Amino acid sequence: MADATKKGGGEGVSTPLAAGLDMGGSAVKAWVAEVGGTVVAEAVEPVTTSRPRRHTAELDPGAWWAAARRSLRAAVALADRRPADYVGVTASSLRQGFVLTDGSDELGPGVLNSDRRGADQLDRLRTDVGVDTLYRTTGHWPAPELTLPKLLHLAGAEPGRWRAARQLLFVHDWVLWRLSGEARTEASYACAGQMADVARRAWATDLLDALGLRTEKLAPLVEAGAVVGRLTDGEVGLPLGLPVVAGGGDTQLAAMGAGGLADGVITVVAGSSTPVQAATLAPPDDPLRHPWVSTHLAPGRWAVETNAGYPGTMLGWLAATVGCDPSTVWAQAAHSRPGAGGVTAVVAVPTWSEEGWATKAPNAVLGVTPSTTRADVARAFVEAHAYAVRANVADLERVLGAPASRVVLTGGGARQPDLARLLADVTGSPVTVPAVGQPAALAGSDLVARACGIDAATPDQHGEVVPAGDPAPYEEPYRRYLHAHATLRAGLPEVDR
Repeated sequence: MADATKKGGGEGVSTPLAAGLDMGGSAVKAWVAEVGGTVVAEAVEPVTTSRPRRHTAELDPGAWWAAARRSLRAAVALADRRPADYVGVTASSLRQGFVLTDGSDELGPGVLNSDRRGADQLDRLRTDVGVDTLYRTTGHWPAPELTLPKLLHLAGAEPGRWRAARQLLFVHDWVLWRLSGEARTEASYACAGQMADVARRAWATDLLDALGLRTEKLAPLVEAGAVVGRLTDGEVGLPLGLPVVAGGGDTQLAAMGAGGLADGVITVVAGSSTPVQAATLAPPDDPLRHPWVSTHLAPGRWAVETNAGYPGTMLGWLAATVGCDPSTVWAQAAHSRPGAGGVTAVVAVPTWSEEGWATKAPNAVLGVTPSTTRADVARAFVEAHAYAVRANVADLERVLGAPASRVVLTGGGARQPDLARLLADVTGSPVTVPAVGQPAALAGSDLVARACGIDAATPDQHGEVVPAGDPAPYEEPYRRYLHAHATLRAGLPEVDR
């Protein structure tokens, strides 16, 4: 049964409404929002990730779609608005996940973003294509989680399923297909999957053909905010015939809804992982090949992205281990001083690169002594998050060729006010926390408005500005953290090569 929440509004209101589905790895969230306004209702249904073998992560299409239907029906019922008020429905999802279909039904389980079955194809990509050509074309270096190596593995390991497939659909595309019966791929998903010519905003057909992947299985590319079809599923609570609109990746939607499309803005999306993203007018040419580059959800914009790893997940692990919730860990951290009493927690990633991904430093806590307190360990974990963000922001500034005009903090972590304060202190720069509570849903609502030709003013996204702090007390601990991370990495084999 869906966990549903009503955010406001009432019966008989004629404000145009948008609805949406957000497909995550552990839950499906449905929302209803006023176009140009606020989210009025949302509902959440849990879903299960199956891991039948090592390095695999799969979805059951039937179970996931049943959960999506339940959550969308619950959100629409909770909003309690007239069917005529709805102007469109859209979707977002995790990236790199995909489903194969024969044009009518799914062929087996879907593959999720955290699946790493593509590891055995990385040497082939490096040898047959070359990392420089691969990055220059697709904006991505070899990584086993990306769609391209996973597809190469599947085509070789399951040739019967690959031959039977008529459509490759990213999870977002699959949702749109389920809603409308129309197969389309939103361009940023093709880019995030390492399957697009990022500069041309088109499928990388020459590259894919050279690798033996059958490009006739690919759906036509569309940009975010395009109408792909009309609603044909009568089990989601919305009126049949409603425009079904291409959405986008969860991180890009969150950045867009938080004001991250503006020049010079760097958006930190703090959740279980922490993507760090900027929007540019052209794909950057980085000789170090660090950031991943995709088309953005706005026409003529590209998303340039690094990632600080999984500090949110590790903070949750610490909280569960000591028997509390993450907010309690933050409260305990306040009782320690900058530098965490000499404790260093290597639980986040300061440099996003092919080498760093292939040789991940093991999670570790260093510098513990008999005088170390619980507060010191808590503070070391939250400081690691801030240090990794600082390093990633600096690397993006290098790629952009200029300091950030504004650093925006959004995502679930932004609900913890101490994180914004800590980032402002560690970086010595102000940090903006947008006033909007659900930026991804509001960005989805904006895409529906764009598709339907509705001129809707987005709510003020500037929000609270946490003033810059004094980074001096953090300089030595920051250097210590970088040194510990590099030392731990240097002692490991390159596991993905």
